[in-house]
Amino acid sequence: METVTPREALAYALSREMAVLYVVVLGGYVAMLLGGWFAADWAVRGGGGGLVGQLLAAVFFLAGFTAVLGGLIGFVYKVIADANDVART
Repeated sequence: METVTPREALAYALSREMAVLYVVVLGGYVAMLLGGWFAADWAVRGGGGGLVGQLLAAVFFLAGFTAVLGGLIGFVYKVIADANDVART
């Protein structure tokens, strides 16, 4: 078993591939918040957004949920794949 220094761990956590996954998860989280806010805001206003507004809110929420879930699965896959690569060498 190889020991990882804090500098190596930080370099791995801030690598370009990991940064892309961070952006995907953060963007998905923001889209989920916006979708929930749009839905709640239109519900409070008595359905002022109408059916189109509710559908738009649902699309934002579902797209955000998909991005968050995909980003988290990507994190797990990347860490496992990189660990297997290190173990082979």
